[in-house]
Amino acid sequence: MTTATVAKRSDVRLPAALSLISGVTDVISWLLLGGLFTAHVTGNLVLVAADVVTGTPPRLAAVLAIPVFVVTTVVATAVARRLAGHDARTQRVLLGAQALLLVIAAGLSFVGHASSDPQSGLALAIGLCAVCAMASQNAYLHLALPKAPSTAVMTGNLVVATIAAFDLVTSRGRSQQAREHFTDTWPLLAGFIGGCLVGAAAATLFGDHAAVVPAVLAVAVLAAVVVAKKRADHA
Repeated sequence: MTTATVAKRSDVRLPAALSLISGVTDVISWLLLGGLFTAHVTGNLVLVAADVVTGTPPRLAAVLAIPVFVVTTVVATAVARRLAGHDARTQRVLLGAQALLLVIAAGLSFVGHASSDPQSGLALAIGLCAVCAMASQNAYLHLALPKAPSTAVMTGNLVVATIAAFDLVTSRGRSQQAREHFTDTWPLLAGFIGGCLVGAAAATLFGDHAAVVPAVLAVAVLAAVVVAKKRADHA
């Protein structure tokens, strides 16, 4: 196995793991926090628009999700720009912020039963912590990776994977570009779909405490990144 192949697999594994976290987080918030999107955050625009048209008071969490996401992205960008030239540190800081925010959300889930009143302050705090975590994740993807994949909105990845699969079939597997595009996108789709299934199972089994699952996953990813960096430094 060549060094390039190992690097390529490493490049795919981290976004796939982040897609898994996004899927878990989004489904748990959707099921337990009154239909709030925390990863596919622009989906909240649909919720707010539907509420406005039907005369329903817009849900505060859905209204706040987008500006909170934007502000968190601005802060993450400022931090990354300050750490310019320190890619490994930027990675640790932004993925660390994701993990910390999801751990806070998990801790808050033990304070009360947020799912029983998705409009409560507790539910709002848990939801917005998750939104901030997903903003940190997406900021990392765009600021620290040469090619920024989407780990939350899968529509684009599905289109790319479908076109690549078509080109692979019609070229009988000879299209290198199609192979690369398919290799880059299918792990993200698999990660997000797997995350959705894990999130749904966690919400069913653990109720409000399901928020622990994405927190544990985020901490595990951060730990794996730190360990991989140390191994690379000692190699």
